[in-house]
Amino acid sequence: MERKNINILCIMFMGLLLSGCAINKNQIDALAKCDYTVESLQDIRLAGRNMDSYTGKDGVNLASLPGIAMAMLRQDLPLEARINMKVSNPTTTTTKINSFKYLIEIQGKPLFEGTVNENLHLATGESTVVPLTFKANIFGTAKEEGIENVLNELFTRKGEGFLVLKIKPSIKIGNSNIYYPGYITVDRNLAKSIGKLVM
Repeated sequence: MERKNINILCIMFMGLLLSGCAINKNQIDALAKCDYTVESLQDIRLAGRNMDSYTGKDGVNLASLPGIAMAMLRQDLPLEARINMKVSNPTTTTTKINSFKYLIEIQGKPLFEGTVNENLHLATGESTVVPLTFKANIFGTAKEEGIENVLNELFTRKGEGFLVLKIKPSIKIGNSNIYYPGYITVDRNLAKSIGKLVM
């Protein structure tokens, strides 16, 4: 009789465990069903100066960029900005998101990685804006591709893939953050967003 009760308890325990795993998987899958878009960019600076101070009616003029030249000599060309990312829930259930990992790539290579702690509870149709900040040295890319090409990419280029934003959202289970497996691409052309602000 006792053995039968133990078997029943084991079956119940396994059922609860499998049910919990299914719920957790559904919660993680729901992270990819949210809509992630770049709402706006703010405080964009290159080598410590506002981006719009580098442009004129004929585009980028390297002769008027002593700050860039000095930055190249120092091998330190910082690009920084605040990205306002909009998160929307189009599903029929409330989506819970804990922290985000975010990755900015430049020409397919990692440029900056960051984490932001943001507990979101989004009901159907709800949205919110999450600020993501970054500051990274793009000297390596400027040296490899040519500073004029890089500046033209930042200011005027319409093609995709130069600056890319990806995120990895998570849910909280117990005391741990369980992250979505792999990065979700949010914007494949951040340079276009920058260009709109300075042209």
